[in-house]
Amino acid sequence: MAGALLLTGCAEKQEASTALPAPSASETTPELPVLGPADFPVPDEARTKDAAGAEAFLRYWIDLLNRQRAIPAGGPIRELGPECQECVRIAGNYDDAAAAGDRYDGGELSLNDATAPEFDADEAMIAFGARREPVALIGRSGAVLESRREAAPNLSSGITLVWSEPDRSWLVKSFTLG
Repeated sequence: MAGALLLTGCAEKQEASTALPAPSASETTPELPVLGPADFPVPDEARTKDAAGAEAFLRYWIDLLNRQRAIPAGGPIRELGPECQECVRIAGNYDDAAAAGDRYDGGELSLNDATAPEFDADEAMIAFGARREPVALIGRSGAVLESRREAAPNLSSGITLVWSEPDRSWLVKSFTLG
């Protein structure tokens, strides 16, 4: 008899619900505009206007510098630091190396530490220590054109980020390494 009750419960006709589920926040949040290289875009966690986003952007920036030096290509650095004089200088060095058929060997940067961001309106300032590995600029012929043979174990550095509402991301306003 218990089995019959269970079976009859399933056989009863059910009316369809006319109520739709409420849309979730992710369905109504517009997508972030693409920023950075297509195969290495600025990550979502670096695109929040808070301390965590500013710190994540700094980490991405260091990774981007390493990536672009290995290519070499300066475009993405200029894109993310359009008003940053040091960024434009670094991007120019990478572009000049590529145009000459030169390449960089070494020079990887890594963060040793970073202070909590200090905010002033739409800007975040972060002081950090960075390690730079030995680096050489190698010419098309294979000859060493320039080199820094010693690692720099803790370059006293800093970055000022400015929030870009159209990009919904941080951009580099100024950058100092060492």
